[in-house]
Amino acid sequence: PYPAPEVVIRSLSVGSERIRYPGQVRLAKGTTALSIDYTAPALSVPDRVRFRYRLDGVDTGWVEAGARRQAFYTNLGPGEYRFRVIAANEDGSWNRVGAQLILSVPPTFVQSWVFKLLCALLILALVWVAYVFRVRAVANRIRLRTVERVRERERIARELHDTLLQSIQLLTLRFQFAVDALPV
Repeated sequence: PYPAPEVVIRSLSVGSERIRYPGQVRLAKGTTALSIDYTAPALSVPDRVRFRYRLDGVDTGWVEAGARRQAFYTNLGPGEYRFRVIAANEDGSWNRVGAQLILSVPPTFVQSWVFKLLCALLILALVWVAYVFRVRAVANRIRLRTVERVRERERIARELHDTLLQSIQLLTLRFQFAVDALPV
C-alpha cells in the first residue's frame, strides 16, 4: 500500500488575478466568483489520485471531484470561508488532513449592515410620511363633513327662524286687525 498523497493548493484565481500558493487571502469587495487549483504529487500513478473538497459556508458536504484538480465557485456573498481539499491514492488511502485555504470576502457598501440600516430607516420614514398623510387626509375629510353639517344646521335654523318670525308677524297683524275691528 502506498501512503496517502499530500495535497497542495497551487493557486487561487479571481478574475484575471492569480495568487500562487495562498494560505489566507482577503479578496476584493464584491468578489463573487473564484477558482482554486490544487494537486497531490503522487509518484505511483498520478492519474488515479481522487479528490474531495468543500468550501465551508457554501458546500453542505464533501464534493467528489474525482481526478479533477480545480474547484469553481460563483455567487459568493461576503463572509469568511474555509476551503479544504483531501486526496486518496489508487489504494483508497485518504489523506484526512489535506490542505486548506482561508478566504475573506468583505462586503460592498450595498451588502454592509450600514446600508441595511439606512434602508430600514428609509422604509420607516416612508411609512411615517404615509401615516402622516393618511391622518391629515382623514382629519380633512372629517373637517369637511363637520363644516357641511354645520352649514346644513344653520340653513335649517334660518328657515325655522324665518318661519317663526313670519308666524309671529302674522299673529301680530291678526291681533292688530282684531283690535281695529272692535267698536270704540
